[in-house]
Amino acid sequence: MPEYRPSRHTSPGEPSAGARLLLSIGVEHPELLLTGPALRDQGQVVTAMLETGWSPEQVRRIVASRPLPDRIRSSVDAIVAARLHAAHVYTPPAACPDTAPAARPSQTALADHRPVREALAYRALAECAGCGLPGCAPGESLCPACLNWPLCRCCTGPTPRRAHPEGDGRCTTCATASTRRLEGTSA
Repeated sequence: MPEYRPSRHTSPGEPSAGARLLLSIGVEHPELLLTGPALRDQGQVVTAMLETGWSPEQVRRIVASRPLPDRIRSSVDAIVAARLHAAHVYTPPAACPDTAPAARPSQTALADHRPVREALAYRALAECAGCGLPGCAPGESLCPACLNWPLCRCCTGPTPRRAHPEGDGRCTTCATASTRRLEGTSA
């Protein structure tokens, strides 16, 4: 992530441009209102994003376009920070028009023409609608844990992954690894 340098346009006691944008988002979406150190810290991140080419509308979409999870395990501050961090590690989408979602083609229609960087950014922002953690199950809005999928019978280590309930009891990683061993290729 690029290092933050204070904007030349902000005096020491005045909120940064990013903090002002986050406050305006909080006015429209009170559940996303940040205050105190979280507002200051995430305001600095947003200011850096704005200075590198992100538009205020793009930042607004990153923060507010998805609902908060049903069960919040950390805090709203942490969810907003994670959303901003996930987007800020990528360069700003140069060709992303600031139009209403209805005026845009579907994600499927854009998939063939979307640059790899945008595709990775889109995947990085997928959150479970139940717990807010990244990593939804394929074709679902929930993660395998929230869907209560069984634990993989082959995973070793302290945190086994989840296996699809209609599968053979192995997660995708274990099934792929055993297939590669059978074919004689290295992992």
